[in-house]
Amino acid sequence: MAQLPAVRTFVAGVRAIYAREPDMEKRFEIVRPMLKDMLADAKLNRRSHDWPFRNNPARGYVENLLFYEDPDFGFVLNSLMKKPGEVTAVHDHAHTWTLYGVLRGGERVTRYVRKDDGTSDVRAELDRVDDRVVEPGYIDFVRPYEVHVEATGAEPTVGVIFRSHRVGDFWQNYYDVTTGAIRKSRGPVQIPYELR
Repeated sequence: MAQLPAVRTFVAGVRAIYAREPDMEKRFEIVRPMLKDMLADAKLNRRSHDWPFRNNPARGYVENLLFYEDPDFGFVLNSLMKKPGEVTAVHDHAHTWTLYGVLRGGERVTRYVRKDDGTSDVRAELDRVDDRVVEPGYIDFVRPYEVHVEATGAEPTVGVIFRSHRVGDFWQNYYDVTTGAIRKSRGPVQIPYELR
């Protein structure tokens, strides 16, 4: 279990919510302000300066630091570290629910919806529906199969991510906005990392 008090408090609160609320949408709406409170913790921010940046998007390698995986409910707490000028693939998170919070830095978040009927797993027609520059404290609520991309600017970005499930063990969709092609990826590699 993570040693940082703000993270321990967050995890205990989420466990209590999961124990009493079965609806995933409601769970995530309740957890969202709790994540925002944790992002404001000065000690967590200081610790994040030691977290490693090891992505290589050009080679398709992305990793998440795995801070916590709940043994009973399966939710996880991750971090995604992005260097200046780094862009994720246009992607979804398959069946998982995600709250992506910006701890440090900032980035551009672009959201898409599928214009087609969504039944093809090899081709999609996408419409851009939102495009915004976000700052520390911003939380993006990404429901299952919602399509999005993040791009950092001149500064590195540190995200803290609350997910309904650990990613990396199932296929996610990566989209080519120009051609509509969909390719499959297992998503970020999960690197266990103890928060002290």
